[in-house]
Amino acid sequence: MKTRALLRACCLALVLLLSIGLFAACGDDEPDTSATPSNSGSSNNSSGASEDPGDTSGPRSEYEDENGRYVASTSGNTYGGSTITFLVCSVNATYESEIVKNDYSLPEHAVDEANRMLSTLNDAIGDRTDLVEELLGVTVEEEFVHDTGGRPGGAMATRIRQDAMAFTSDYQIVVPCLYDGALLSQENVLLDLNSLNGLQIKAPWWDQVFNAEMTIDGKLFFTIGDIGIGNKSSTAALTWNKDLYKRYNLDTKYDGTPYDYVRNGTWTIDVALEMTREFSEDLNTDGVIDYQDRVGWEGQLDDMWSLFYGAGARIATSVGTASGYPELTMYSERNSSIMDKIQDLVLDKAHYVSANDYFGVVQWPSELTRDNFIAGNALFYNGSMATPLELGDMEDNYGLLPIPKGDKEQEMYNSLVNPWTSTCFAVPRWISDEDQQMVADVLNVMGAASANLLAPVYLDQCLENMKSRDADTKDMIENYILPGRSTDIGLVFRWGGLDTMLHDMATETNRGQFTSTWQSKESAAQSALEETIAAFRAASD
Repeated sequence: MKTRALLRACCLALVLLLSIGLFAACGDDEPDTSATPSNSGSSNNSSGASEDPGDTSGPRSEYEDENGRYVASTSGNTYGGSTITFLVCSVNATYESEIVKNDYSLPEHAVDEANRMLSTLNDAIGDRTDLVEELLGVTVEEEFVHDTGGRPGGAMATRIRQDAMAFTSDYQIVVPCLYDGALLSQENVLLDLNSLNGLQIKAPWWDQVFNAEMTIDGKLFFTIGDIGIGNKSSTAALTWNKDLYKRYNLDTKYDGTPYDYVRNGTWTIDVALEMTREFSEDLNTDGVIDYQDRVGWEGQLDDMWSLFYGAGARIATSVGTASGYPELTMYSERNSSIMDKIQDLVLDKAHYVSANDYFGVVQWPSELTRDNFIAGNALFYNGSMATPLELGDMEDNYGLLPIPKGDKEQEMYNSLVNPWTSTCFAVPRWISDEDQQMVADVLNVMGAASANLLAPVYLDQCLENMKSRDADTKDMIENYILPGRSTDIGLVFRWGGLDTMLHDMATETNRGQFTSTWQSKESAAQSALEETIAAFRAASD
C-alpha cells in the first residue's frame, strides 16, 4: 500500500510539472502550430540536442522540454467547456476504461475486484484526463458499445457505419478493435490522420513502427500509442520461469540466460526451440503429455501469428513498395524456412502444449496452461505483456522476453499487437473543421500526458505481481518488446484468409506444406487485396 501511495504522489507531482511544460507550448493569445515547444532552449542544433554530448541540459527532441518531459504543441485554442467524446467498445458487457477514470460503482465498470487494474493506474488515467480538460477547456467523455456480433463487423462497426450514412454523430474519436479499424478505413468512413491539421502524428507517444506499417498511399486511418493501455496489453511477449531454468542448470549449459541472448541479438527460434526441448515429463503418469505435465512451451494457435511476425515475416506490406499500396509478401524462401522452424516447435507434442487442444474441457482453455505455468511446470508461456497480471501468487520467479527472431541476422525484435483484442484510435471522416482542430489538440495533449504519466504506471502494473521485479524485465519491455511492436497489415485486412492459413499450419497434416498451401490461396488473396486497393483509390478521387 505504501508503494501505491508513493506512486500516486509521484503521479500528481508529474501532473504539476507537465502542466508547466504544456502551458508553455500553447499560449491563449497567439496560436502556436509548430511542433517544437516554445521553451525548447537556444540550441541551433536541428535535432534539439545539445552540441556537447556530456551536456544533458536542453530538450532531447522537438517533443521534449529541457527536463526530458514530453510536451505537446497545440493551436493555442481553448474550447469553453466543449465536450469531446470517445466512442469505445468491449466484447464484454463490463469493461475498464482507458480514457476516463473508472468508477466501479457504475454498471458498465462493474469489473470483479480481483480483476481490476491497479488503483495507481486508474488514478493515472484520471490525472491524465483531468489535465487535458484543464489545459484545453474541454470535458472528456466516452460512450460505450458492447461489441456483440463478433469481430470484425460487430456492433461497434455497425454503429459507426450507421452514423457515417447520416454523416453526423455525437462523438469525435472512435476506439474500435484493429480489425474494425481496417474494415472501416477501406469503406471511406475514417479520416486520414496525416491530413488532420495540427495532429502530431509523428510524436513518440504514437507507435511509429505501427504507423509506418499501416500507412497506405501516404494515408494513415488508425493508430495506437500511449493513450491506450488495451493495445499494450495485446502486445505479444514470452513469459519464462527463471527458477526452473536455473534448477535444471540451463544457465550453465547455455552460458547465460535468455536475457543475455536477447541483448546480444541471438535470441532466435532455434535457441528457444533448443531450450524448449529440455523439458518433457509425464507428471501424472497417464501416458500423454498435456497441460498437467512438465513441458518446455505452453501456447495457443495465436503463437503462429506472433512467431511468424516476430521472425520478421509479413503476410503483406506497404512499406517501401513503389506504389505505396500493400503487396503480398507472405511467401519467400526465408519465410518458408521460418515456417519450418515454427512447425518444429508447435508440432512437437512432447515439449509443446497448445491450449486450443482443450476447448470443451473448460470455456477458456488457456486457463489450464496458465495454471500449469503457475505451478512451475513449464519453461515458456506465450502470452502478452499483461500475462504477469494473470499469474497471481506464483511461487517461482519469472520474467518477460520478446518473441524470438527468425535468425540472428534479423535486425530487431518484433512484437505483434493482436488485432482482435487491441483497440486503436481513429477519427470519423464527417467531423467539422472546428471539431477537427479540437480533436488534434486533445490527442496531442492527451498523448504527451499519457507518455509522461500513464506509460510508466502501466509498466509498473505489468511488474507489480512479480516477486523479483528485476531490472532485466523492465529492460526487456522498454528496449526490446515495445520498440518493435506493430501488426501485420495482411493480418488486420485478412486478405484471402491468409491469417487463417497461419493457424492451419499448426496441424500435422500441414507439416511442410507451406509452399503448396500458399500457392492454393495466392490468387484469391491477390484479388481481395486488389479490391481493397481499388476502394482506397476510389476514395481518393
